[in-house]
Amino acid sequence: MRWHHLFFWLILFADFALGAANNYTGLINQGQDYLRQGQYYLAQDALLAARQMAVTPTQQATADGTLGLVLYRMRHFQRAEELLRKAIDSNAGESWERARWMATLAELRAGMDATEEASSLYTEAFNLSSDDKKLKLGIRLGQARLMPAEQRLKELNSIYDNIAAIPTPEDRAALLINLAGQARELREAGLPLAYNSLEQVREDAGHQPRLLAEALGGLARLYEDQERSEDALSLYSQAIQATEGVEAHDLLLELEWRQGRLYHRRQQRTEALMAYQRAVDHIEAIRQDIPVEYHHGRSSFRETLAPIYLGLADLLLSEASQASEERKTQLLRRVRKTVELIKQSELEDFLGGRCNVQSARTSLLDNVAANTAVIYPIILPDRLELLVSIGSEIRQYIQPVDADTLQVRSRRLADSLRKATDDVTVHAEKLYEWLIAPIESELSRNNVQTLVIVPDGVLRLIPMAALYDGKQYLIERYAIASSSGLTLFNPSPLAKRGPKTLLAAMSEPGPVIDHLPPVIMEGVVRSDERGYHNEREPRTRALPIGQANNEAQIRKVRSAYIEKLEKDPQFMLNVKKQLSLPGVAKEVEVMSKWLPHTLLMNSDFTVKGFKQQVVQEPYSVVHIASHGLFGGTAETSFIMAYDNIINIDELDRLLKSDKFKQQPMELLTLSACQTAEGDDRAPLGLSGIALKANVRSALGSLWPVDDAAAAKLMPEFYKAMLQPETSKAQALQHAQLALMKDKQYEHPYFWASFILVGNWL
Repeated sequence: MRWHHLFFWLILFADFALGAANNYTGLINQGQDYLRQGQYYLAQDALLAARQMAVTPTQQATADGTLGLVLYRMRHFQRAEELLRKAIDSNAGESWERARWMATLAELRAGMDATEEASSLYTEAFNLSSDDKKLKLGIRLGQARLMPAEQRLKELNSIYDNIAAIPTPEDRAALLINLAGQARELREAGLPLAYNSLEQVREDAGHQPRLLAEALGGLARLYEDQERSEDALSLYSQAIQATEGVEAHDLLLELEWRQGRLYHRRQQRTEALMAYQRAVDHIEAIRQDIPVEYHHGRSSFRETLAPIYLGLADLLLSEASQASEERKTQLLRRVRKTVELIKQSELEDFLGGRCNVQSARTSLLDNVAANTAVIYPIILPDRLELLVSIGSEIRQYIQPVDADTLQVRSRRLADSLRKATDDVTVHAEKLYEWLIAPIESELSRNNVQTLVIVPDGVLRLIPMAALYDGKQYLIERYAIASSSGLTLFNPSPLAKRGPKTLLAAMSEPGPVIDHLPPVIMEGVVRSDERGYHNEREPRTRALPIGQANNEAQIRKVRSAYIEKLEKDPQFMLNVKKQLSLPGVAKEVEVMSKWLPHTLLMNSDFTVKGFKQQVVQEPYSVVHIASHGLFGGTAETSFIMAYDNIINIDELDRLLKSDKFKQQPMELLTLSACQTAEGDDRAPLGLSGIALKANVRSALGSLWPVDDAAAAKLMPEFYKAMLQPETSKAQALQHAQLALMKDKQYEHPYFWASFILVGNWL
């Protein structure tokens, strides 16, 4: 009888194993199909599931390597590199698969300027590719990118001759389009090869509309480069027509945009407007799967996609400036709707996911409370446009300042504020002249008391409170709030009630010093080598920031830092002293006397302790007084608890207790956080953290504030906020003015850093 049972279980196990293997294979095939179609998020989901089901080393390697390819296409370079290396190092799977993973890793490393390593990887991949002619030629095209121009052209001509031996038209076309792109980069010398390659694709395309459209679009670009706009427009039109009935949004968005630009240059405004609108529609259709690339913390979005939205906005604004009042209002609302898509995309790319922002969107912020004006600057290459809403009206103001001039002056003001220099009012007055002076009479006529600014680009680096009219700072006349977009925060007020507050504070760090990000580790080591903080100087809430920006540097920094911690007790004491915040203890002490609260101080402010408190109680206010940094992405943004780091995603999970779903948190204050210097994406961190955690308002700082000044400002803010009929924006205004009246803190460096983001009521 026992043998019958054993036989039964063996059969059952065999069926289960076969089913699992079939499911694994199906998921791998599905992921590869999605990858070919450019549906990266679906490919990622399928391959993550396949990784979970992988049993053998070969299955694991295939799942890792293929997911690495997908993540590379999504521009998630760090994770892609980890998985590609893991798949390669396993030495499992087919040799052609490993060759493909190596070639992708080589391309990734070449993009990070690691050319020697990339060259070595390409050579190894070529040797592994056996008799796969297509793969070999693809690897040679990668190697060609690393060659000097003259040698590169010679190699590209050789590859062109070899492509004819590839039997499948689709495979030939993919290689030829890559080759044509490289030849075009070589300008005059490469033009004949680029033309020949694209004409060959055109011949091979046959009944394949997408290939034909790519070839025609490539040829149009060559004509456009030579200023043959009539021929280029004709070819763009043919390329667009070729895709009829085919799903090709990714291709069409560029074709329509390029055609729109040419129409615009030729003053064919109606045709340009229609082409730009179609391009934007194509982006929106595939927004989720468009990869955004990061270089040195900068998103490629502004360079690749934002110009399409801005081109449409530019044309609409030009039309609005000459339209009747009713038509003007319609056009200006359409402009704002278009620019809102840029702001939404920037936040999505900062946070690393589309759904994080889409789910937070509300109706357009219109018909705001009386005595409130919404100022919406739009930076265009040749001018600054201001859209100002008061009540249901929206007005347009055009300022003849080009984007470069505005950028230079804004950065000078940001720099002067951070360094507390004497020339701050000179730069602040110029910005006032461009941003506020044109609308002064409108604000006065409507008795405006609160300004809600929706800053664009470099203007995010500037606290509008510090703008100066020659006699007064803007904060002396208006309460001011900032918003990352008109549709991203609910403008309705909540019923006034006593705040149930969680105070989480760290005046002296604990075990968190073992978990600092490498960029801070390096800064700490450098500061220690120079001699840490001089006690006679005013202390700021600044984190020491290093410059490690590649994996080799990061490994070296981490190793040196950990070794110092383990072997040098004095270094550990110096680290703790560098990162101490004595003003935090005073700030919390004052607030604790009159604010209903739960306090987590130093050793009680652990990640676990913080999580338990948030889950247990539905706090309306969470005040975190500890070091933090908002970098260029959510991944480089964090807050320090006593024992460990909390990044934005972790904070999101901590603050998304079920108790907050019914009653959203009213305010999240980060009184010792800072934004990465000079990066105009970094201020998105404050908006991002509020959106992800479903927080109505967030209060934080644009630069490391003076420790003693912050300890004075924060209690003033909360005292004012508790008063009936006082909005959060007015409470911040009160606190900033109180600090300004103290001669010791009258420079805007001390009080202007703090900004209120989101709901201002």
